[in-house]
Amino acid sequence: MDILVFVKRVAATQEEELRLIDDGKNIDLSKIPFKMNDWDNYAVEEAVKIVEGQGGSVTAISIGSAESDEVLRRAIAMGSKDGILMETQEAIHDPALRAQAIYNFLKKEDIKFDAIFTGVQSEDDQFAATGGILAGKMDLPYASMVIGIDAIENGYFVLRRELEGGLQERIKIKAPCILSIQSGINEPRYVSIMGIRKASKVERKTFKFNDFASRGDAIIDLIKWSYPEKKGGATMLTGEMDEICKEILEILKKKGVC
Repeated sequence: MDILVFVKRVAATQEEELRLIDDGKNIDLSKIPFKMNDWDNYAVEEAVKIVEGQGGSVTAISIGSAESDEVLRRAIAMGSKDGILMETQEAIHDPALRAQAIYNFLKKEDIKFDAIFTGVQSEDDQFAATGGILAGKMDLPYASMVIGIDAIENGYFVLRRELEGGLQERIKIKAPCILSIQSGINEPRYVSIMGIRKASKVERKTFKFNDFASRGDAIIDLIKWSYPEKKGGATMLTGEMDEICKEILEILKKKGVC
């Protein structure tokens, strides 16, 4: 079972205050730490678990700047056999452009696989679309929100997808296929600093993103970043209790509640 897993280096912005620059056309990330996209951790772990049980190999692939090598090293430390970087200094926001580049890359380099795993979405763009678009371009079966892989038998994956309301859908999908892996499917293994250092000795190939797609292929263009509009604060009602109750009723009537 040979599995390709796409991993992304993203800014860890959960506890950071972002600063917009260049009239909203860019975000200042100079002092923001980076990490592997959280959902991609689960995708790598699931691929490695499958290969540990059935044999084969896992190859991690990333699109990004030279610094994205750090997520490839982490994937290798988790159990990937090797890593591939499609290097570009420009941030690629359009999932269709990413999918087009991946499609051209896999075709041109004649890379064989039994399955492609992606995280459900990236923490920065959150389009949750690259895997699905790639499946469409490659004419391959696709399943999103994969929360469990129960079996791989007779050329099929038997898996569970997470639905709304706590429901799960169990399906059978033919390989080769593309799966978007949801968090909670497993517990990603701990990766030590020493493990990442050892991973730096493992082969990682670099290709130029622009050899497989160009910005002219994009169908979505980033116009600008902006902060959400600030909403008004709470209204404090003062006075006698009867007056406050009447005022509350008037507010509810205006809002169509009663």
